[in-house]
Amino acid sequence: MKEIEKYMTPAEASYKWGIKRATLKNKISPSTLNEEQKEELHKMIEEGLIKFFLAPNGTRKEWIISRDAMFVWFGEPRISKNLFRIYGIICTKKDIFYDT
Repeated sequence: MKEIEKYMTPAEASYKWGIKRATLKNKISPSTLNEEQKEELHKMIEEGLIKFFLAPNGTRKEWIISRDAMFVWFGEPRISKNLFRIYGIICTKKDIFYDT
């Protein structure tokens, strides 16, 4: 696996794990977390499993989430009926090319 493939946007992570985006957002939105969950989030940031960027004068954080963080939160990716695992790579039907 290429290094860059270990990190995802929340949209990509929720798609690959077969979860709703809101479910993932609830893991990274401090306003929805109790103290224990806030500590877990802070620890994951400190360990480099997730990170965010907030522009000066910005109001919205942009998150990057590692595969390791997703495994901690949700376990193995849930392959949906539209996804396939080929040689360890998760892809869609559009990604599969047939030799004719």
